[in-house]
Amino acid sequence: MNVAEEQLLCFKRELLTKYSNQHVFLDSFLWSRILDNLVPMPRSEVEEDYRYKQLVAYNVVRSANSYLTYKRTEKSSESRLWRKYSLGIGGHINVEDKAQVTLFSTNNKKTMNFFTRTVWRELEEEIKIDMHARSEPRLVCFINDDSNDVGKVHFGLVWLLEVERPGAVKGKKGLTELRFCDIETLEKNKTYFETWSQLLIDHISSGKAF
Repeated sequence: MNVAEEQLLCFKRELLTKYSNQHVFLDSFLWSRILDNLVPMPRSEVEEDYRYKQLVAYNVVRSANSYLTYKRTEKSSESRLWRKYSLGIGGHINVEDKAQVTLFSTNNKKTMNFFTRTVWRELEEEIKIDMHARSEPRLVCFINDDSNDVGKVHFGLVWLLEVERPGAVKGKKGLTELRFCDIETLEKNKTYFETWSQLLIDHISSGKAF
């Protein structure tokens, strides 16, 4: 039996022309344009197609002034990020979610509900954590970086989930060494993190905290 290939939500990178020098930012006009121009694409076709950007939910978990970090092992799906630490948990946004139909609705509340459900799904797939969420995840910024092959085909939607006094936390799918770190620790060890996380660490360190 043939297994249907994953269909990723993508948009043409030409939408980012005027934002080429911005790496961590938030722009409501750009967000509207992205939503209006999303197309489903087979994963095998866009992984190395620089004409398109794939939407990625990049979910940051914060407790007080500490952020959840982890290390990717060889069991994780993205080989280009093996053995690197990360500040964001998540992955591609695809059209397989049953709630996907709301994505293309003109109702903004329904659109955001789709994305928050996607965030929760990604977190549940990647980690197991004993926590109490203070609120729903919220979109805090974008990440766009073309300095490497991974960044050239991905566009990050950074979602922040704030939790109170988390208990035990474990990783799934090749995620290990999960722990909460304050910004001073993140700055000290920044070189061990993948590029997107380095950009976020600089963003937070500069006083542009979420």
